Amino acid sequence: MRHKLRRSTAAARPQPQRQRQRLIDACISALHIYGPSRTTVEKVVALANLSPGIVRFYFDSKAVMLLASLEYLATEFGERVMAPVVALRDTPAQALRLLVELYLDADIASPRKVSVWYSFWGEASSRQEYLDLCGTKDEEFAAVVHDLVARLIRTRGESYLDADGVSLGLIGVLEVLWQGIAFQSEADINRTAAVERALAYLRSVFPGEFAAAGAVAARRGGGRRTQAKRAGGAGRRTSGMRSRSRS
Repeated sequence: MRHKLRRSTAAARPQPQRQRQRLIDACISALHIYGPSRTTVEKVVALANLSPGIVRFYFDSKAVMLLASLEYLATEFGERVMAPVVALRDTPAQALRLLVELYLDADIASPRKVSVWYSFWGEASSRQEYLDLCGTKDEEFAAVVHDLVARLIRTRGESYLDADGVSLGLIGVLEVLWQGIAFQSEADINRTAAVERALAYLRSVFPGEFAAAGAVAARRGGGRRTQAKRAGGAGRRTSGMRSRSRS
């Protein structure tokens, strides 16, 4: 009996966390649709399909819920973009390519989430907590981009390049691409083309690096075909030698 009770209690434990996350997801959707000033608790719970009273259990006010939603987006960006990119900092070209791909990934850069980031930035001048979170995220991102660009410049021995200018240029390219995503539906977004535009900028600065995805795939395919041809030729030569030895 005690064993069953422990199991049922353990199974029920994640439920509050799931409900809180449902509210945050619904709040992000409401922010995308209505913006921060017109988002209300009623609209959020309607999107979450939960009762209005449940909000008070997790958030003291609408302002607290909005801030929790922004914190969730900031944490997600840090864990899913910044952390894996920083882990590759010793191979800066690989890290920069991954940064471009993750920054423009559908899970991170969905129209819904991108528009919410811009909504919070629009309110940041009147809300210090928004400014702190958005500003910290942007400063950390800029620092990582600058560090990777500087590392790549040193690796290639191209000290004539200006790390500040190159990194600022990449951030500008990514920002313009995000702005385009914010005003499109997912069906209209060509993410492969967006990634390629960002990589094209990097290729213009670092020739020989950041090949287009199609070119990389073609090289890999060509390498596999070459290996297959070599293996086939070796097989035919071996077969011919065996035939001559039998005769």
